[in-house]
Amino acid sequence: MASSSKKDSNITNFRGRLGIATIKKKGMEYVRGLGLQNVRDLLEMVKFNEKHDIKFMRMSSQMFPFASSIEYGYSLSFAEKELRQIGEFAAKHGHRLTTHPGQFNQLGSPNRITVEKTIRELDYHAEMLDLMALPPDSIMVIHMGGMYENKEETLERFEQNYLALPPRIKNRLVLENDELSYCVQDLLPVCQKLSIPLVLDWHHHKLYPGTLSFEDLLAIIPEINKTWTDRGFKPKQHYSESRRGANSIMEKRAHSDRVVQLPPCDPDMDLMIEAKDKEQAVFQLYQKYNLFKVDESVLVPPDEVESTQTKGRKSNKRKVGSTQTKGRKSNKRKVMAVESEVNEEFQDARKKYT
Repeated sequence: MASSSKKDSNITNFRGRLGIATIKKKGMEYVRGLGLQNVRDLLEMVKFNEKHDIKFMRMSSQMFPFASSIEYGYSLSFAEKELRQIGEFAAKHGHRLTTHPGQFNQLGSPNRITVEKTIRELDYHAEMLDLMALPPDSIMVIHMGGMYENKEETLERFEQNYLALPPRIKNRLVLENDELSYCVQDLLPVCQKLSIPLVLDWHHHKLYPGTLSFEDLLAIIPEINKTWTDRGFKPKQHYSESRRGANSIMEKRAHSDRVVQLPPCDPDMDLMIEAKDKEQAVFQLYQKYNLFKVDESVLVPPDEVESTQTKGRKSNKRKVGSTQTKGRKSNKRKVMAVESEVNEEFQDARKKYT
C-alpha cells in the first residue's frame, strides 16, 4: 500500500512550477539547482517512508523543471550521483518507486507536435528512473487520453506510436483506465496485444465502467493481473473514493481526503492510495486494519468537512501538534455512515479475496 508523493510539515515541498520569465532572469543553473534540491528532498521522503513502513510511492513528475521542454530541456546527467543514492536506498530497503506523467501526454493524438512533446516528457521520466538504476517495475503510468471524435482510430494511432517508442520508454510504460473516455474493456485488449501492463483504477471504473458490471470486473481481474505477471512485475492498482457529498460527475472525480475502505484486491497487490491527505490516509488504513504500527507523533487529524470543490489543489497548511479537543465536534457517526455505504459495495467481493 502506498501514497503518492507525500506532504509533511517537516519535509520541503517540491518546487517544480516555474515561469519562463524566471528562467530568462535567473538562468538554467538556477533551474538545475531546484532539480537537485528536489532530489535531495525526495531522498528524505523515501527515508521517512522507510521509517513508517510505506514501501511504495509515486514520485512527482515536476522533479526537474522544464527538463522535457523543446526550448529549455536538458539532460539529467548532472544529478546522476544524487539520483543513484535514491535508487540504492530503495533497492536496499525494498521500495518500489513509480511515476504518473500528466494527462497532457497523449500518444494517441492526431497532432504530431503533441505526440512529439509526449515522447519528450516520457523520455525525461525514463531517464530519471534509469539514472536511479531502478528496476523495470518502477513504471510510468499514463492514460490513453482523448478520443478525438473516433476512439478506434485513436487506439490505432496509440499502437503505432507505442511500437515506435525508444526501448527505455516502452519498457516502463503502462496504461490506466480513466473515468471519462477509456474504460477497462477498452484498454485490456490493447494491453494484451502490446504486452503493456494495465493499472486497474477502482474509482475510475466506478465512474466509467463501460458495459462491465462489478461482477464482470472481478471475473477479469486475473486477465488484468496477467498483463503484469507476463512481464515479471507485481500487479499495481489504484484506489480512491469520491469526496463526501459529491453529486455531479465532475465532483465525484475529485479524490476524498482519506479513504474508509480497501477494495477487494489480491492480498499481495501493490495498491496506490490516491487521497488528498497522502501518507495520513495510509496511516489511517494501517491503524484500521492493523497492518503496521503507526507512530502517533506524525498523525494529523482529518478535516471534519470535505469540500466538493474540484478546482485547484487542497491546501496543506494544517495545524500540527495541537492537543486541543475542546469544542471539536465528533465526526465518528458520519464516518461510520460513509463506511457502511462503501462496505456495501465491496462486501460480497471481498469474501473471494480475504
